[in-house]
Amino acid sequence: MLAHGAAPAESGPDSLGSRNVSAIVAAGGASSRMGSGASKSLVEINGVPLLMYSLMALERSTTVSEIVLVISKEDRERLDGCRDLPKISKLFSTILGGPQREDSVQNGLNAVDPDAGIILIHDAARPMLEPSWVDKAVNALADYAGVIYGTPVTDTLKRMERDGLVRETVPRQGLFAVQTPQVFASYWIRRAHDHRKAAGLAATDDAALVEMIGGEVKLLTGTRQNLKVTYPEDLETAAALLRERAREWFGRE
Repeated sequence: MLAHGAAPAESGPDSLGSRNVSAIVAAGGASSRMGSGASKSLVEINGVPLLMYSLMALERSTTVSEIVLVISKEDRERLDGCRDLPKISKLFSTILGGPQREDSVQNGLNAVDPDAGIILIHDAARPMLEPSWVDKAVNALADYAGVIYGTPVTDTLKRMERDGLVRETVPRQGLFAVQTPQVFASYWIRRAHDHRKAAGLAATDDAALVEMIGGEVKLLTGTRQNLKVTYPEDLETAAALLRERAREWFGRE
């Protein structure tokens, strides 16, 4: 294995190279919709910082070989005192994020093992991550550029004009709400972010960037249990769903 920071081995779009899996956990985003002004990544759920649930799921995955955590400067300083952090033996580095999510992911890509053939990207705001979801996506990658999870859209969708008037009703057939984790062949996700940076694109979804450069992305049906903690009321739901995991994984009663 090359030392981190060395140039990655040459590979093409039809090759995964090594089967080593590097996981990037994006935890550096602002939390304006939480209302408190504080970062949600370290908000405690059942006495455990939110991001620790994702880190532990990746730790327990049978396929992930290393984890790179991307976090804000303030949160990194607070995380240093977390008593559960030593339990994450696969955590290779904790690095600073950028101004936007896509910049943070790029920083993560720069920090992972350059020999990794597979790169997983996950948002810390989704603490319900299961090790089995990770392993299923990695094993499904095969000849695809990427594998993602999503759930069918069940609500009626409306497109609104700026003045608040409805412009159109959007047919929901075939539409999915996309989740993380997302798993990619290293060749594709690196080149997708290179293209994004060169073109000055903004992106909230890494799979969309891969699609832009011609990569085929496989969608697996996810679960609504994989909630994204966005609003204060989501914390109560997450606490109920994660209570047993807090007990089993972190010894919280």
